[in-house]
Amino acid sequence: MVMQRQSFAARRRLLAAFGVGALAPFMGAGAVLASPAEASSAASSIASGRTPRVVVLDWGLAAQVLALGVTPVGVARPFWYRLLSGTPAMPNDVVDVGLLFQPNFEVVQALRPDLIVITPAHAALADSLARIAPLFVAPRPHPHEDGYQLAQRRARALGDALGRPTQTSQLLAATDAHLGEVRERLTKHGVTQRPLYLMSPIDTRLTNVFGRESVFGGTLAAVGLTNAWRRPSDTEGMAQIDYTQLGADASARAMLIGARPGLLGMLGQSPLWQALPFVRGARVGQLPIMLPTGGTPTAVKLADALSVALLGAAA
Repeated sequence: MVMQRQSFAARRRLLAAFGVGALAPFMGAGAVLASPAEASSAASSIASGRTPRVVVLDWGLAAQVLALGVTPVGVARPFWYRLLSGTPAMPNDVVDVGLLFQPNFEVVQALRPDLIVITPAHAALADSLARIAPLFVAPRPHPHEDGYQLAQRRARALGDALGRPTQTSQLLAATDAHLGEVRERLTKHGVTQRPLYLMSPIDTRLTNVFGRESVFGGTLAAVGLTNAWRRPSDTEGMAQIDYTQLGADASARAMLIGARPGLLGMLGQSPLWQALPFVRGARVGQLPIMLPTGGTPTAVKLADALSVALLGAAA
């Protein structure tokens, strides 16, 4: 119950930050208590020699499934995945199976999936979903790992469940190599010395800021950058705070993810915003909107966006 409420609240905050908060009340909030499942049993249910039919009830896991070369037959609210610029692109023929935490069971069953992909926060739905098809439940976070490391571990488990371990190993090796190249470029140009806030402003008072537990925060570490936000985060690796909590590190820079033009104009008129050290020091950059929970594909997209923004600022 607690995990589901936290996950649901975190998704609402993400939608609000990116200007789609009006949709958030329709996400669904069925009570869910986390429970583990055996991913290995799902792999045996997938027929050999054909692409598995997969339904996914989480946008980040949908991105990872797509990155492994499998197009889901159904996804919870694929429109919102596209709205949040999920990577890889979601094909238009993917069926909408309902809300993230309240799927339409009849639609799911009609799709005849070989595998249903969920998170630990969906566990109260597990018995009902397991009557339709075997389940893959994404591994829980470990206390010692950051969001990128969790994304890698989930990708490996998902690749095993989909019968694609070789493709998964190749994908993760390519992702690590790409992030390593970005790290070398950033280090070479001397832009890794300042800590960096990754944030998505909500209004002139509040912002979401991303910690090490998020894919965003883990990617920062992978490309040699220091996350300026070191305080606790929620289940998605995010904290909703007011701007006064961002002034502790006077040397930090800030990157705004998916900031709306109208809000940027209002921030420009806000004394609270103008008083922040990174604003006074002209150390604020902008990054395009991207799916914060999008696994290793998001890590690549963020690394490339940071490279463009930081090396442009250093030029």
